[in-house]
Amino acid sequence: MTAAQTTEAILLRRARFGESSFVLIWLSPGHGKIRSAARGTAKRESKLRGRLDLFYHAEIQFAASRKSDVSTLREVKLLQTWEGLRGSYARLLAASYFAELCDLLCEPSYPAPELFDLLRRALGHLCDKDPTRRSIEFFESETCRMLGFGHQGNALGAIEAHAGRIPASRRRFDGVFL
Repeated sequence: MTAAQTTEAILLRRARFGESSFVLIWLSPGHGKIRSAARGTAKRESKLRGRLDLFYHAEIQFAASRKSDVSTLREVKLLQTWEGLRGSYARLLAASYFAELCDLLCEPSYPAPELFDLLRRALGHLCDKDPTRRSIEFFESETCRMLGFGHQGNALGAIEAHAGRIPASRRRFDGVFL
């Protein structure tokens, strides 16, 4: 195992791995997408329990593996929990869509400081305000601009052309909240 690295990150996705562990996907400014294993964190006595919820902004310490793209999570220091997101289904849905879009489009080990900052600002905005069509489209357009996709006013088309699909959570907005 290599030396531990420390970075800011936002938790995009969390999946159970075995009975007591999680595989986590983070977005960080200097490392892009980070996959990490958090062993034993589902146990009641885990020191990381309660620090690994979706969208949490944290300073994490991880050690990259030589054998796979899944690093080992060592420490988590919470910076922001975005409690305002949990006050509205629409806000949680928008945050989920933004996280899914970042996960879909960001590459592991590819620095993404602008995308990280955009997601951080978007989550902060959603803590106070419900999403609008304009805020969703702004996030999509800015994501395309930052990642270098030419979109000529059709960000969804550019996302689909690059990734091969649009995140399923995007369809929930059409006609429901916007």
